[in-house]
Amino acid sequence: MSKHPKIVLTADRTLMSPYRGISLASFFGCAPALDMNRSHDSLWYHILGNQVTPRILFDFICNPIEHTDGYANYAPYGLRKVEAALLRDGYAREDVVVAHPDHVEQFIGPETQVVGTYEMDPLGMGPVTMTFTYGRKQQSYDEFYNADLHHRISAAKKRTGSKAKVIAGASGTWQYNYDPAKIEEYDLYGIVEGELGGIGPEIDGAAGPFFDALIGGEFDMANPFKKSQFKVEIKEFVRSDRTYHGRFIHYWNEPSIEEIPNIVNPSMHGMIEVMRGCGRGCKFCDVTLRPLRYYPVEKVQKEIEINMKYGGLKNAWIHSDDIFVYGLNPRTTKNMQPNREAIEELFKGIMATGVEHTNPTHGTLAGAIADERLLPNVSKIIRSGPDNHIGIQCGFETGSIRLIGKYADRKLAPYKPEEWHWVVKTGVKALNENYWVPAFTLIMGLDNDETPDDSWETIRLIHELETEQPDSKFTVTPLTFVPIGLLEKSDFYDIGNTMDPAKLGVMYKTWQHNFKHGIQKFMGKVGRDNPIKNMFFTALASSLGGVPLTAMEKYARRKGPEHERVIEKIKASYW
Repeated sequence: MSKHPKIVLTADRTLMSPYRGISLASFFGCAPALDMNRSHDSLWYHILGNQVTPRILFDFICNPIEHTDGYANYAPYGLRKVEAALLRDGYAREDVVVAHPDHVEQFIGPETQVVGTYEMDPLGMGPVTMTFTYGRKQQSYDEFYNADLHHRISAAKKRTGSKAKVIAGASGTWQYNYDPAKIEEYDLYGIVEGELGGIGPEIDGAAGPFFDALIGGEFDMANPFKKSQFKVEIKEFVRSDRTYHGRFIHYWNEPSIEEIPNIVNPSMHGMIEVMRGCGRGCKFCDVTLRPLRYYPVEKVQKEIEINMKYGGLKNAWIHSDDIFVYGLNPRTTKNMQPNREAIEELFKGIMATGVEHTNPTHGTLAGAIADERLLPNVSKIIRSGPDNHIGIQCGFETGSIRLIGKYADRKLAPYKPEEWHWVVKTGVKALNENYWVPAFTLIMGLDNDETPDDSWETIRLIHELETEQPDSKFTVTPLTFVPIGLLEKSDFYDIGNTMDPAKLGVMYKTWQHNFKHGIQKFMGKVGRDNPIKNMFFTALASSLGGVPLTAMEKYARRKGPEHERVIEKIKASYW
């Protein structure tokens, strides 16, 4: 290139991988990469050094996306939205590049004015990652590859004399508030942050004005007296004997559907969104703070057609924060009753594009069963069946009726908190009967308010599902509590230092379920890809799946008799 682009957009490897088409493998970035505290005398150090999950294995599963001369052929959906908005708002095609992370250096030069990085879990503080790394005692691959990307950007700037401003955006940027040393290490000019906690500002509604102001130097100084849709906040952080500063840029507007651009190039995994916001009001979630907006079917179709035409994709991954809320007004709809007609029309429109497979990213159990005709009708439309299972992530959150009532009572609407166990069991049954497989997440240490009784209630509910519905298909992933949403002023749940026996029991039970019921019983039966590939990855998961159980048993022995008794009790009564 004789001339470098003004704006380079990119993301790290963990966000730009097809993960070989393995369902839910995108969570693999949360896996521990390095343990810098590992004893040099240990056997594992002599075999792997500081590596925890072998990098050769991770890099094999997290294979790079395709590129064309360094241009990313696919990119995270949010990054594609920003790209589309810049082109809509007057930037020339040659001035905006979405770069493959392995080739970002070739686009950075003297003419480059901004390098924007899309970050979901940049410092490994996301709930899943905090669980897998014992509260960041180990470094995750999310953090490892984000650091690698920033170090290469800095090296490219230094080599070419580029003065480009490096700015981090997307829903993970709140993490820099907790480790501000990284702001200095990565030479970040600014961090785009939402109003509260982890809300990713919806900058695609005003991308042109935002980048105009950024390039024009309007964010160099904080000026509370200047009228602007953007606010600059210079934060000071004191850590031990060091003081760090960070420039945080806020954008609090919520663009209307008309202001949200359609993507113009293919997104990762064929993802497109159909709505923003949720309306359920769970206190531990930031999405509920956004207003609800729904894409009309025609807008959804146009984005799917972009993925099909330019990416050759035959699937559509439908993003929402609760697909069963699509089309309703929670202020006027009694008890969050789903708008079945709107949901059916949405999926009819999706399938009319010619995609072979579609599945929603998220949905609530209560929403799935609130209208008994909803799941069967939608399943018929999207052609679910024994050879076409539909994956969906659902919030299990906790088995504790006390906690669910205190922190997520509207998650159950139209049902009541005391009906939570019935909702879970009925929801799993209904989903499975229609060939849907829920991937549950639960929260450990919710608002640091979880008692041992709460933990055991969770263990018992999982066990009851296994025994009452022995052929059921679901997975359960424990997440550590992260203070976002209405609980942003709370403390992190410190899994690394406060793992009481009952919470260890929750972790042990969930992994035992995933290993015994998920990997060994149905993992190889729900994949839609090459049967040989499915067999290979099922065998790989089976061979490695028992490792975490063994590790937790060793941890319990180190911690003492109370922790050991919990493991033995689960083996004796909840296996």
